[in-house]
Amino acid sequence: MWESFVHHESIESIMNDKGLAKLGDNLVNFIYSLAKSVVLGQTTGEKVRDSVLARAIRATEINSHFSRRTDAGRAADAYEAIMAYLWLSGKLAIQEAVKSLTETLDIDSKTSRKKEGEVAAISFQKLLEEYSDLLP
Repeated sequence: MWESFVHHESIESIMNDKGLAKLGDNLVNFIYSLAKSVVLGQTTGEKVRDSVLARAIRATEINSHFSRRTDAGRAADAYEAIMAYLWLSGKLAIQEAVKSLTETLDIDSKTSRKKEGEVAAISFQKLLEEYSDLLP
């Protein structure tokens, strides 16, 4: 159904697809909101900061596909585009992504925003590493 959106031959073309990044922004926020809701035991809506996703993608081997001057916004867009690509191509299920994040999202209602960002970056890093072998 969405084959035309995910017809990419390289990781670089996925990371530079602005449409995938826009879709992935909503997808990543939704997945994180669900994971955080599960961990805290109450529903919450969250927006994941660019710095969290940038830290996550820079800690993976995918970082080698960036120039040294890539800013946090572009790195976050690349992460979001990859998640959208994986979901649209049927390689990533929302439930599995939420499960992956909840396994490493060691936070509670008293966790500071800074600490939550650090923990979330590690959780998003692990999620990406789990699926990176499914990328072109």
